[in-house]
Amino acid sequence: MEKQIARLFEPVEAGGILFRNRLMRSATWLAGCTEVSGEVTKLLLSRYAELAAGGLGGVISGYANVSSDGRAQVRQMNIDTDERIPDVQKLAGAVQPLGARLILQIAYGGAVSNPAAVRLGSIKGPSAMEKDPVFGNRVEVLTESDIERIIRDFASAARRAKEGGADGVQLHGAHGYLLMQFLSAVFNRRTDRWGGDFDSRSSILLAVQEEVKSAVGPDFPVWWKLSVSEERDGGYTAEDGSRLAERLVAAGAHGIEVSGGARYVGVERTNSRLGTRAGIDEGYFAAHAAMVKARVRKRAAVALVGGLKSPHTIARFLEDGVADLFSLCRPLIAESDLVNRWAEGDLRPAECISCNACFKTVSDGLIHCPVMKQLHEGTWEPLPEC
Repeated sequence: MEKQIARLFEPVEAGGILFRNRLMRSATWLAGCTEVSGEVTKLLLSRYAELAAGGLGGVISGYANVSSDGRAQVRQMNIDTDERIPDVQKLAGAVQPLGARLILQIAYGGAVSNPAAVRLGSIKGPSAMEKDPVFGNRVEVLTESDIERIIRDFASAARRAKEGGADGVQLHGAHGYLLMQFLSAVFNRRTDRWGGDFDSRSSILLAVQEEVKSAVGPDFPVWWKLSVSEERDGGYTAEDGSRLAERLVAAGAHGIEVSGGARYVGVERTNSRLGTRAGIDEGYFAAHAAMVKARVRKRAAVALVGGLKSPHTIARFLEDGVADLFSLCRPLIAESDLVNRWAEGDLRPAECISCNACFKTVSDGLIHCPVMKQLHEGTWEPLPEC
């Protein structure tokens, strides 16, 4: 195996965690929890075990909801009460014995929540909206007391992640969910301390991190997933986002997973882009990750996510100092054992064709790749959405 590629499979200590290699599974909603309680199912646990057995260094769980009124999607994991701590224990038990580390991602949906998922209360966001730009929700404004309570809810959820045996927690500040909504002028038109210029709109992220670190202690790894750039004309830029990442690291963040965009910015600039080609346009947030890495240097781990498909490209990003760790989502839906395949010397790019057909399978149960399923069954045909 080429020396540069071999580096991907060496153990590395990054972001306060010792990983067996530099490849991670980025947080991915698989619709694998029960509808009401958000309890993890045996089928979901088997998928996580399959991913860990597939050779990954780390597994970041699909987002877990921190508040009773903050659910973003149907069959989403909940971590909003202490009754859900055993679910974290089950996830850890599925992943860690097979050699992968577990980072639990926690989130609040806010204005872009799927109305079918909201269990209690109304849909709320930084500012009132007649129609949000994703689902067309009517959005009520969060009060000061709402915001303070949600900040505490993030801290309680992080504590539960720690008590459940996770190796770290990741705070979701990306892809249009609540904490990113505060960063965006599309959603945040507040005139109090939570609104205003970008630095003021960022203040809730710093407040959440401070409360979380108070709850879990200084040594428990606290990571972020950030849309470093909003990816829309007139939106906040990668310069803004990388500066925010530096502020979070200065305040104690252990790792930053660099992403960008959100569903409301359009399909061409969203975080899950269509038709990404290995060696041509993969790693579409690499420039953003390089900006973050240049600011934080060795003070925190930087992970890159977004269209990564080939070990040769990933190895080049590592050699160039773009990031320390590399996260994949859709390729691991198509091939859960992709990392083992690469480690064993089969260096062909991932089979994933970035068609997003996987996210059309939610009504069938656990999200899966219908393209690869049909291929393995010998009846492959291109799907219309591909």
